[in-house]
Amino acid sequence: MKKIFFYSIIFATFVASSCKKPLTEEPLDFYTPENSYTNKAQFESALANSYLSIRSNFYAATDAYSNYDMLGLDVDLTHVESNASATKVQYFGWATMNSDNGFAGKWWPRLYALIAQSNTIIDRADASEAKWTSDAEKNAIVGEAKFLRAFAYRFLANMWGDVPLVLKETRVPKFDYTKSKQLEVYQQCKADLEFAVQYMPAIDQVKGGRAPREAAYHLLSEINICLKDYPAAITAATAVISGGKCNLMTSRFGLSTGFKFSGYDYRGAGLPWGDVYWDLFQEGNMNWKEGNKEAIWNVSQDPTIKGGDNIDVHAQGGFFVMDRWWGPIPWQAKDKNNVSNWLMDTLSGRPVASLIVSGYADSVIWKYKGNFSRDLRNSEYNIQRTYYFTNPASAYYGQAITKSNVDASTLALWEPRLTPHFKKFIRPVPVGLATDASSKRKNDNGRNWKDWYIMRLAETYLLRAEANMLKGDLTAAAADINAVRGRANATSVAEGDVNMDLILDERARELYGEEFRLNTLMRTGKLVEYLNKYNGYLKDNGLVAPARVAKLPIPRKEIEANKGAVLLNNEGY
Repeated sequence: MKKIFFYSIIFATFVASSCKKPLTEEPLDFYTPENSYTNKAQFESALANSYLSIRSNFYAATDAYSNYDMLGLDVDLTHVESNASATKVQYFGWATMNSDNGFAGKWWPRLYALIAQSNTIIDRADASEAKWTSDAEKNAIVGEAKFLRAFAYRFLANMWGDVPLVLKETRVPKFDYTKSKQLEVYQQCKADLEFAVQYMPAIDQVKGGRAPREAAYHLLSEINICLKDYPAAITAATAVISGGKCNLMTSRFGLSTGFKFSGYDYRGAGLPWGDVYWDLFQEGNMNWKEGNKEAIWNVSQDPTIKGGDNIDVHAQGGFFVMDRWWGPIPWQAKDKNNVSNWLMDTLSGRPVASLIVSGYADSVIWKYKGNFSRDLRNSEYNIQRTYYFTNPASAYYGQAITKSNVDASTLALWEPRLTPHFKKFIRPVPVGLATDASSKRKNDNGRNWKDWYIMRLAETYLLRAEANMLKGDLTAAAADINAVRGRANATSVAEGDVNMDLILDERARELYGEEFRLNTLMRTGKLVEYLNKYNGYLKDNGLVAPARVAKLPIPRKEIEANKGAVLLNNEGY
């Protein structure tokens, strides 16, 4: 306090003796917008903050399943359940959705915050304070910021429709926003992305966690589909697929090809384990620079460095908690004699049974063309469907758990205890952050540090398939779908099989827990239909998703704060 007071006296004296001279403040010992954007390194720091917000907001904000609300939970792929009662819980409130909806209230400001960060970078790049070594250096930064702006506006346009289009840094409070048409927003996304693909570096030139040029082409393909410019969408996707730097991984690769496992009964000698799809989700395998040429854009995590999403943000090991919230808890099953099962270490993870696979993603999609036992993505390496008694004290030790050898409580809680477990969410062997009290086996509190996919080439193929289908070229669409199915050893589709439902099913098979499923269903106009067909809470409670939820409501607080203009809500809200 004394220092502050002393400096204030000096400043007041200076002003009194210099009142006839204009005063221009030039901060030298703290950052302002004027001195924070003067060179490439500072602009890259600003971009790094945007990428951190993407990692946090989409994947690792807190220790809760709400981290993954863009990925299909309480929509068609995954139910939210109580692990104590096996009753389904609503997250979105589809049947009663209004402008106080929590999801809309969370994501509207998050997306506009990312846009604001991008706008600041774009505008400051042209300011006199910014010193660049070349136009190419500046354009690469601006291109990346425009990509991130388009990334955010893509969600707003798909999920809300008409929204305010803000393209300049906001330097003073503003209370008179008006909406632009959805078409205008898509057109702006296209303009941003066409700039980005010219100047962003290619995937072999970027560090992990940063989006490369290929990501901009991938997103441009989706935007062109939204604009109904299907030839342009095909061209953009082809720039990634045939660009020479990315390809589908079709044979085993990476750090875990020698992994052995005794099987889910945990008895006997270890045998070779895994397939190429399993390899895609192993730590150390997920980045392009780690040899995975299918990766386009990932979040970046590293438990060994500060900022890598470990104990620096949460004492139990970070906030990337897919392992914790996604999957059943078979170790809480009890046999007919009331003997509890054990939590094991290898390939168990440590879920808490909040996000449980829907009937659609558990069964419907895998029965297509009789491929339940053929499709690699449904193999025992990738989805565990049979569980065993692992407690040696059980009379059923080593036997498969069935509805005839469990107690009444386990039978009543079958879904949260024993439904299928997708293994892409866990690491095979835990680091050992915690020890289970009963089995004394190690686990990681439901954490891992996978560089999760934001974009993967398999999705690029499916975007091109969609564009080809909408263009009317069903032969080319089938070929793109078969490129993805072929890697999974699934039966090929014929051109007569191709429709939007097939593409959405294929996305569910390939991209479960990866794609922004809610965005996809809203973009394709399928959300209401799929909610009423597959959403567990609605079906169990005899409810219907109304037509208005095809678009989200603008949050009430945003409308009320916009006092200088009328911000009309979407129809029905």
